[in-house]
Amino acid sequence: TARERLRGTRAHPGWGVVPGIGNLGRRVGVIGASRIGRRVLELLRPFDLRPALADPYVDAARAAELGVPLLALDDLLRTSDIVTLHAPETPRTRHLLGRRELALMPDGATLINTARGGLVDHDALIAELRTGRLSAILDVTDPEPLPADSPLYDLPNAFVTPHLAGSQGNELARLGATVAEEAARLGRGAGVAYPVEWAALEHEA
Repeated sequence: TARERLRGTRAHPGWGVVPGIGNLGRRVGVIGASRIGRRVLELLRPFDLRPALADPYVDAARAAELGVPLLALDDLLRTSDIVTLHAPETPRTRHLLGRRELALMPDGATLINTARGGLVDHDALIAELRTGRLSAILDVTDPEPLPADSPLYDLPNAFVTPHLAGSQGNELARLGATVAEEAARLGRGAGVAYPVEWAALEHEA
C-alpha cells in the first residue's frame, strides 16, 4: 500500500518515484446502475478514469445516457482494475461474485463492496485474497458482523469497515432531516422526493 511504501523509505534520502500507485486511466467497473451506482459514475467523471457498467436491467441507450460502456459481467470483471458493487441482494444476485467470477479479475485488481455482503461468496474471496492476487475493501460482509476468527480481519490485502459508509457523524443528522422533510411533504399532500417503488426493488440498491 502507499502507507507501507512511505514507511519503507524513511531510512533513505529523497522521495523518489513510487511505482504502481495512481488511478489515472484505470478501468473502474460498476456493477449495478442503482441510485448509488449512478451517483458513483457521476462522481468518477472528473478523475480521468475509464468507468464501465454491468447491469442486466440497463440497455445500451441508457448506458449511453450515463456516459459509460455497457459490458457483460464477465467482460467487466476481466477488464477492470477496480470493481465496485452497487446491486441489491436478491435470490438472483446472492453470490453474484463467486470463485469463477473472482478468478476472472486481473492480478492486482481491487474489489469494493459497499452494497450487500451476500453479493460475494466470502469463502471464494478469502481463497483469492490468500493468494495475494487481489485486494478487497469491504464495508459489508456475510455474515455481518464477521465472526471473531474471520481471516478477513488479518489478511493484509483486506480492508474491512463495519457497515458505516455514508452513515457517520453529520451524515446521521442528514438522514434524520431527510425523513422529517419527507413526512412534511406527505403532510402537505405533496409526493415524496425519494419513493420506494415495489417494481424497482429487484434491481435498485
